[in-house]
Amino acid sequence: MLLQMQQEYLAEARSHMRTREGAESLHEGEIEALAGWLATSVIGGAWAAMDEFGRGSLMDRDNPALPEYMKSDLWNPYRKDDLAIRSRKAGPYVNIFGETVVSTARQPGYNLEKKGGKYAPQPPSHALQTAARWMMNGRVIEIWQKALDDFPWGDFIVVTPD
Repeated sequence: MLLQMQQEYLAEARSHMRTREGAESLHEGEIEALAGWLATSVIGGAWAAMDEFGRGSLMDRDNPALPEYMKSDLWNPYRKDDLAIRSRKAGPYVNIFGETVVSTARQPGYNLEKKGGKYAPQPPSHALQTAARWMMNGRVIEIWQKALDDFPWGDFIVVTPD
């Protein structure tokens, strides 16, 4: 039942992603026992985060991880309050994927979104949030009810005389 919910949530979230990379970066997490509960998760990488919350000037400012990301060394200091994707100063830096890359920009702070293509801003898909709402609007209860209906209760209940 738990695995079925995880699989359905994963499939639903992938179906709402705007990018192939975002959908492909989502995968099943482990099943964990936490304080008497069983839990599972769907995990995504940087592509999934950028798909969920958008990129550049169209990024969702309500992303709960955004303030921490903006304070990190990964954030481009040339990105202003408009959140536009901008060039960095020339030299090496670590990108959002944790890779060291080298900027060859002659003009740091240039708004790369004007070039379009891979620099185009992207609105948020909110695919994970949409999938969660869909699951909570009845699908979880249907899965639970089916599990309760199909469980062989008689195999585990022993009736004894008083």
